[in-house]
This record gives sequence, C-alpha cells and structure tokens, in this order.
Amino acid sequence: MHPILFEVGGLSVYGYGAMLAIAFAVGVWGLTREGKRAGLSEDRLFEMVIWIMIAAILGSRILYILLELPRYLADPIAVFHVRSGGLSFHGGLIAGIAVGIWYSRRHNMPPGKVADLVAPFLMLGYGIVRIGCLLNGCCFGRRTDVAWALPASYVDDALRHPTQLYAFLASMLIFAVLMWRRNKTRFDGQLFLEFILYYSIYRFVVEHFREVSAYAGFLTLGQAVSLIGAVGAFVAIRIWPLGRKA
Repeated sequence: MHPILFEVGGLSVYGYGAMLAIAFAVGVWGLTREGKRAGLSEDRLFEMVIWIMIAAILGSRILYILLELPRYLADPIAVFHVRSGGLSFHGGLIAGIAVGIWYSRRHNMPPGKVADLVAPFLMLGYGIVRIGCLLNGCCFGRRTDVAWALPASYVDDALRHPTQLYAFLASMLIFAVLMWRRNKTRFDGQLFLEFILYYSIYRFVVEHFREVSAYAGFLTLGQAVSLIGAVGAFVAIRIWPLGRKA
C-alpha cells in the first residue's frame, strides 16, 4: 500500500489517480493505433474515449452508491470521498457501452467494429488501474496466511489475499488472448463479447478471495452479475444470426 506516490510543491500525486491516467494514455494510444489500421478516424476515436471515460466514471460511482445506499444516506458527504474506493466496474461498463454505441452511431462508425477495437485495451487499462487499487488499499482480499499474502487494505495491516494483483495478472492474460483473437472472429462485436465472457469468468473466481459485503443468495453480488454476463456473452456468441457481420 502506497496511496501517495510523491509530492511536488505541496501537491500530492495519488497512486490510484496516476494509474488511472496511465491506463487512459495507454488505452488511447493502443486504440487509435489499431483504429488507424482499421480505417477509422483517430480524432473520432480519441473523442469517443473521452466521452466513454466520463460516462464510465460517473456510471461506476453511481452504481456503487446505489449498492451501498444506506451508508451514503447516513453520511451524504461520503459521496464525494473516493480515495478509499467506491467505483463499480460493472456500472462503468454499462455506462461506457451505452455512450460508445451512441457515439459510434452518431458518427457513422460501425459499433461492433469499434467495440472489438476497444475490448483489448479496456482489459489492459483495467489491469493497470488494479495496480492503483493495490497502492490505494481498496478492492482488497480476505485475511489469509498464504505465502504471498500482503497488507493490501486501507482498513488494517492484516495479511490478505492480494486480489488486486490477481486482477492485474488475469487482465494481462485476457489482454494477450484478445489481441491474439482479434483477427480470428466471425462477426463484428464478437471480440467484445469474448471480453465480457473472459472478464466475467475471472471476476467470478476472484470474488471468492475478496472481502465483500453484498450478497445475492449464496453468491456475492459480483459473482451473480458475472454469472449473468458470462452466460449472456456465451449465448450471444453462439446464436449470432448466421455469424453475420454487424
């Protein structure tokens, strides 16, 4: 844990914010590079990423607040405290998809093709941000005595599963698979569906090691959403009409 990386002239540079900025820069570079090869406007893609990032941050924060509503009703000012965590990836993903489709259609770019370009770099950026989570001490795991346990939580110094590192490693693996798969799909949009499938499988597994408070029956809420995402993505890939280009 190292929430503040360094200070310059009294200004603190936070690890989570720095990783978020790096993820954005790397994602934009990769997306515009691949988009140019696909014959899409680099300027349009850059502008789209700005819109998607704004929507994703708002969506992830709003969903997290809704999931923890009693806490925020009791302490409304906590809505503005995000240094200790408080962003839901699923909320950001939903908002980002909606804005991405809207922007693509508005500027006559094929949504499925654009989504496939975004998918690998979304996974790469997600992994980088999880390093920010480790520095910040949020999204931490359960207490454990495994050899690789770390004091990875802002709430205490107990040794825990470094689920942030599990997420980073899984993200790098999924990123590599998506990059390998990007020219092997049957229809536009398939790679993005594969991203949802792989992410959902990883998230379902890693939730077992995270310390969470929200449950849906015997599953954590994250596992329940991931199960829906995995099944939905798998079915969509299998039944897409005649494997036709979108």
